[in-house]
Amino acid sequence: MAWASDYWTVVGDTLCHTYLEAIIEPENQLLRTMFLMDLNATIRRLQSSDVHEEEIIEDNVRISENQDSIELQYNPNDNFLRELQGVALSKKLQELQVPIEARGSLVDTILFRASEFEWKYQASRKILRMRVEVDLYVIDDDTDGGVETCDYGVSRFVPASALPVEKLRRTRAEVSSTVGSEATLMPCSHLYHGHCIV
Repeated sequence: MAWASDYWTVVGDTLCHTYLEAIIEPENQLLRTMFLMDLNATIRRLQSSDVHEEEIIEDNVRISENQDSIELQYNPNDNFLRELQGVALSKKLQELQVPIEARGSLVDTILFRASEFEWKYQASRKILRMRVEVDLYVIDDDTDGGVETCDYGVSRFVPASALPVEKLRRTRAEVSSTVGSEATLMPCSHLYHGHCIV
């Protein structure tokens, strides 16, 4: 299932701050280090009309703060466990409305900081309580492009908004030596008829 936030466009830098709040000695010996992470995602939503030439107009920013917690186990020598942690953390960030384009780097940053805390404080097989704060700007436009799913499960495409369309390069595609047509060049270097791709 796709979430609406997966089609938001991230604007500017995504900030991620991690804090170690406590190291807890467990009552029973743990097989692995345990992380209890309190996640707070601040999403600053803009309409595409609020962004002009890389400058953000703050007047109409809608802020939503989403919070949740997750428990993760840590073992520096277990790559499979690390991948499972990454998937679980990415899913939790999705539930907090963090767009898909920001989640990969956030997962890497959070897991790296968790391993740093474990190593720095020699907290192997202990419980580390962490606070993670994510802060980012997104363009929240109902016509931001992407795919929506109707009530009966059939997907339909959503037209792109003006901002992404304006950034696309126009070129001339030669169909034959005498016939040419204006085309739109996508970032992936594919050419499309301008009206069709929009």
